[in-house]
Amino acid sequence: MERSPWLSIWTEPRATIAGIVAENPNRSLWLLASIYGFCSLMNVYQSMALGTAMGSVGILILAVIFAPFWGYINFTIWSFLVTFVGKLFRGQGRFVEIRAAYSWSCVPLIINVPLWLLMVAIFGHQLFLNFPDAHLLNTSQMTFLFTILVTKVVLAIWSLVIYLNALAEVQKFSVLRAILNVIVAALFLGLILAAFWTLVIYALSGNASTVSMLYQPL
Repeated sequence: MERSPWLSIWTEPRATIAGIVAENPNRSLWLLASIYGFCSLMNVYQSMALGTAMGSVGILILAVIFAPFWGYINFTIWSFLVTFVGKLFRGQGRFVEIRAAYSWSCVPLIINVPLWLLMVAIFGHQLFLNFPDAHLLNTSQMTFLFTILVTKVVLAIWSLVIYLNALAEVQKFSVLRAILNVIVAALFLGLILAAFWTLVIYALSGNASTVSMLYQPL
């Protein structure tokens, strides 16, 4: 009996992704995008301290609604960069195959979904507050959060290992070259974000100067 790719991807990423891209590289794309998007948005909302503006139920609803679109956008942008950079290293993977490698590497993040729900159930909107605004944690709560953090780190590492092996398979690379592909793509993304942020700051500073000039006393 053939194993489900949801199970085999954990220990056999190369063989699993090879079978997926041969059959249908878009398999379960939106479901995987929803899983990744939910976990990513919960991290974003926590860093934004969104709990100061709304309750935990509203935050969960927002995450569920936007998760598939947020995940799909992230999958698409990152995979486009990896595909572009990979061509410079003579990678053979098509965009849809490289996106499949990335999306299926997010399978371990499934475990993060119930972990987030459990944390919200225990801490409520305090989970999305700045630390000084939240109540001080007792020893058992700190131990619980530390255990969750360690679990997330382990899952992130496992996900990365799956991704590098899956990417190496679709690109027909060694794992080392796949790592180089990812590093260079990350540098490209960093440069793009830095340039975009510089333009935003420049535009805002320019608008501020214009407003200041308009309101100078005659």
